[in-house]
Amino acid sequence: MECVADCYDGKNSEKKHGRLIFGQRDVITVVTDQGERSYSICEVVVSPRLGTTTRRLEMPDGMVCEVSDNDAVDKFFRLSDTEVPGRLIDKLESKLRYVIIAVVITSLVVWGAISYGIPVLAKHVAFMIPVTASSALGEDALAVLDQVIFSKSELGDAEKEEVKVLFSRVTDTANPEYRFRLEFRQGTNVGPNAFALPTGTIILTDELVQMIDDPHELESILAHEVAHVVYRHSLRQLIQGSTVALVMMAVTGDISTVSVLAGSLPTLLTETYYSREFEREADEHCYEYLTNNGISPIHFANILDRISNSGKQIGFLSTHPSVDERLKMFSE
Repeated sequence: MECVADCYDGKNSEKKHGRLIFGQRDVITVVTDQGERSYSICEVVVSPRLGTTTRRLEMPDGMVCEVSDNDAVDKFFRLSDTEVPGRLIDKLESKLRYVIIAVVITSLVVWGAISYGIPVLAKHVAFMIPVTASSALGEDALAVLDQVIFSKSELGDAEKEEVKVLFSRVTDTANPEYRFRLEFRQGTNVGPNAFALPTGTIILTDELVQMIDDPHELESILAHEVAHVVYRHSLRQLIQGSTVALVMMAVTGDISTVSVLAGSLPTLLTETYYSREFEREADEHCYEYLTNNGISPIHFANILDRISNSGKQIGFLSTHPSVDERLKMFSE
């Protein structure tokens, strides 16, 4: 039994046409214009079979033979009672039903990892990172926001002082390791809005402050945003997105994804809204804060309803739980 092969002698890159003769005594003989070389089957390393791709047979003296007749290679190794790598995979790939089953299983595994595995991992990792380490991300994000979204606040000093009093009341109950800071900005295109950065910086737009009818409404929003910091939602979301990007890099082999991701971290923090899960977690914290302090949760429902009717639903309402769902929660 024999087959044709492209042979490389291991000394230079010149390709030589030859033949492989599979002997009856577990011996492979390589025949080229330069003569014959024989090798014991146990000394030959054969690459796994992958569809109809060329197989590589690596000889102990450095010679490499590339063979396209996969069936001949498999038959010889099988008759020699030698394990051939990739035979099981090749059998599975050659059956359509197995391919369909593999695709379904792979899809379920990937969906499960992205939906459940990566979020759990991100939460665990986020709380392992010191608060001081995540603060750098927030500072960069605030600089980006000031360049592309916000302008200088036009609120009066008296208005700002009233809000700061509420802010101090809310943050006094939070973990002291966070250094909370309140910033005021003109929202322009984002309208009535509030943002929480990993540093503990809470940003309120002038439009939101001017929409408040009752101080408890603003206090509830501040409690909601403080929850985003305490539960490290920005960092967790960033880790989740980064992990998915790294998985895609591993699958596609595109290493440029890493450099692009590294340069866009501040943008991700400013342009990626929180998931519904994170918003529900912040809502629950807000509800608990209000009830523990004898404040009716209806105040949060009132300001949400007012924002939703304003026509501005960027950030604070987009991708959040539906307004009706939240109104129901805070109206009970």
